[in-house]
Amino acid sequence: MNLSALDYVLWVSNFLGEAVLFSILIYRCRWKEFPVFTALIGYEAAILAALYLIYLYCSQVWYARIYWTYALLDFLLQLGVIWEIARIVMRPTGTWIRDAKKQFILWGAAGILFAAALPFLVSPPATTLLGRLQMRGNLFTALVVCELIAVVTRTSKSLGLGWRNHVMALGNGWTAVAVVAILVDGLHSYFGAERYFRGLEHVLMFAYLAVLGYWTVQFWLEEPARQPISPQLRAHILDLHRRIKNDLDTLDAQR
Repeated sequence: MNLSALDYVLWVSNFLGEAVLFSILIYRCRWKEFPVFTALIGYEAAILAALYLIYLYCSQVWYARIYWTYALLDFLLQLGVIWEIARIVMRPTGTWIRDAKKQFILWGAAGILFAAALPFLVSPPATTLLGRLQMRGNLFTALVVCELIAVVTRTSKSLGLGWRNHVMALGNGWTAVAVVAILVDGLHSYFGAERYFRGLEHVLMFAYLAVLGYWTVQFWLEEPARQPISPQLRAHILDLHRRIKNDLDTLDAQR
């Protein structure tokens, strides 16, 4: 694998972008609300630096081993970020909104099954089995992220829940990268392994850099004042308060 000057620039830029974003998440205490997202950004920054050193000083075999280990944990952390978004959006009072968790799990499971089947309907241009598995895995990851974000959005709207700015920024950025990744993988399948391969990968890397910049600005800024809660959420809070009061009255009567 021979890297061009642009490849090196993008590699270093991604590392610096993630390092800056990670520093902001720590400095502005965003990690308290987004611990999984903070861990993901810190992990990716550290792995980028490690992969760069392994690429320079170790064999391609070791690079492949480290890369696939990184990719698996990276995917699990990405799923954790989706769950983190769902938890923040659908637990505004500290407990899940009635039916929200069930809807998210059902629609999320359907989306994952669809994402697992679709990559096998495309023909990856890679010439090796490992390369084909890598491209199908990348497409699967992008589809899962995109679909689960859509599930969170659909469920929150159906329950009358709103997104706060930081959560919205995280969801919007994640969706944008996932959509570009899906388009790039589709074009790879159409053009094959030779035509435009490196250029399309550069498009994806530039898109991720743009999202890193967007996240950096959004997580540095404070969120605006909270909007009034929706009638549905107000009714849920009142119902929860009423049930707690009844339970306390029952306990007092049994003493």
